[in-house]
Amino acid sequence: MHRFVLLLTCVATIACSALAGKPTQRQPDPNRGLYAIWAKPEQQKLPLVKGGQICLQWKEVQPEADRYDFAPLDAALAEMHKAGRPTTVQINGNLRPDFLFRQIPHHPAKLSVQVRDKQGTLMFWHPNHVKAYLGLLEAYGRHLRESPYRSIVVGVRLNFNAIGTEHMFVEPAYRDLDQWITPPGVEPGTAWTREAADEYRQTVIAAFIKNFTPEVTVFVRNNVAIDWALAEHFQAGRLGLFHTSSEVEPRSWGTEKQYLAFLQYARCGRTLAYAESWADAWGRHGGKTDPRWCSPCQWNYWRLLVDLHCGVSFIGVYGSDLRHAAEPEFKAAFQFARRYAGYHASPSVAPGAWVALREGNFLKGDYTFLMERLDGDASRPVEKAGPDDQRYGAWARVIPAGGRARFRLDDRFAASLDSGATIRVVYLDEGRGEFRVDAAGVQLAVPMKDSGRWQVTETVVPSGSFRRHDQEADVTVTTPGDLTLHMVEVVRGK
Repeated sequence: MHRFVLLLTCVATIACSALAGKPTQRQPDPNRGLYAIWAKPEQQKLPLVKGGQICLQWKEVQPEADRYDFAPLDAALAEMHKAGRPTTVQINGNLRPDFLFRQIPHHPAKLSVQVRDKQGTLMFWHPNHVKAYLGLLEAYGRHLRESPYRSIVVGVRLNFNAIGTEHMFVEPAYRDLDQWITPPGVEPGTAWTREAADEYRQTVIAAFIKNFTPEVTVFVRNNVAIDWALAEHFQAGRLGLFHTSSEVEPRSWGTEKQYLAFLQYARCGRTLAYAESWADAWGRHGGKTDPRWCSPCQWNYWRLLVDLHCGVSFIGVYGSDLRHAAEPEFKAAFQFARRYAGYHASPSVAPGAWVALREGNFLKGDYTFLMERLDGDASRPVEKAGPDDQRYGAWARVIPAGGRARFRLDDRFAASLDSGATIRVVYLDEGRGEFRVDAAGVQLAVPMKDSGRWQVTETVVPSGSFRRHDQEADVTVTTPGDLTLHMVEVVRGK
C-alpha cells in the first residue's frame, strides 16, 4: 500500500509541475459539463447546466425480499429524458427495506450520521446482507442495461451501502456481539474486522463490474482507486472515478490522496471522472456549516478550477450555489468551467489552455490545463489578494520587480491553433507603470492604473504563430515593478 501511495504522489507531482505525462488524445465526452445536484427544478433547467442527478434509496426500490420495483427510477429517467438532460444514477443505503431487519443482525444505534433507519444499523458483512445487496445489484444492473433511457445515463455511482452509503468502519465500542440484535431463526454474525470489511468491499466492486459494465459506466469512489487490484480497470477505462470531496484544495493528506487518483487516471485521459463539492460555497452541508477562509465567489471559482485541473468531465454543483448563477462572479466561474470541462485530454480540439497561479497547502503548485508555468521566475505566493467581491484572489503569485513569468503550451494544443489565439492575462491592478506580454512574436504593453482591482487584458496572436518554434516559452510576462498574477490563458481563435 505504501508503494502505491508513493507512486500516486510521484505521478501527481509530474502532472502538477509539468506536462511531462502528457494526456492521451481522446474525444471529449458529449455529456461533459455542469451537473445540478440537490437542486430545485428551475436550477436544473439553467442553460449552463448540462445534466442532473437521480438519487434513490434502497428502501424505495425493494419493497419485499423477492420483489424489486424500479418504477421510481423509470419515472425519474423519463423526466430527465423529456428535458434532454443526461444524468448520473445512484441507489443509496441511508434507508434499507424493513424486511432486512427481520433477516440480518443489527445494532440498535445509528453507527453513522448516514444511517436513517430507526431500527439502527445492519450487520453489512453478514451473509444475508451480502446476498440481499448482490441480488439488488443484479436486478438494478439488468434493469438499467435494458432501459430505453440508458443513453442518457452518464454512469452509476458505486455505493457500498454498508453503513449508510459510504462508511464501513465500526468503532470498537460497538463491536461486541452482545450489543447486536439477532432476529429469531437467523444465524448470529461474527464481530466486525477490517478483513471482513475488505472482503465485502471487493465483493461489491466485482458485482458492479459484472452487472453494469461495459454497457453502463461505473463510477468508483476515488479513495478505492488506491488499490492494486483495480489499477488495470482504471487504466483501461472500464471503471470511472468519482468523489464528493471537491474543495478549493484538499483539506488533508488523506483527501489529497483521493485527488491524486484523479490525476493518475482521469487527467491523462485513461478514464472519466465525476466530482461533487464537499459543501456549497458558504460551507453548508448536512445541516452544518464548515468555515471558509475566502469569500464564497472565490471558493466556488477555485473549487471549479481544481476539478478542471484534476481532469473531471462531470462537475456536480449544489443547487444552493446555482441559486447565485445570475450574479456576475458566479456566472463567469460557471461559464469558465462549462467551457473547459472534459477537454483536458483533447488538446487538438480544446477551447483553450491556462495556468492559475498559486502555491497552496495541498496539491501544491499551480492549477493547470494544457499549459504550464516554467521554473525560475522567482515569484512568491500570496493569498486573499485583491477584493473579496472578485473571484480570482484566493491565491495568486507576485512576480518581483524586474522579473518575468514564462508559460509553455502543450505541444499538440499549440500546433492546432490554425485560426490564431487570444491571450488573456488576469492581473491585480496595483501601482503605476506598465508590464509587457510577449506571445509568439506579438508584444503588448499593459498600463497600470492603480485601481486596486483585478483586471483582464487581451491580445490577439495570428494564425500559425504557435506552431512549435525554437524559443522555450510561448507566453512571457515581464514587469519592471511587482506584479500580482492570477491567470494566463490562451483561447483558441480570435
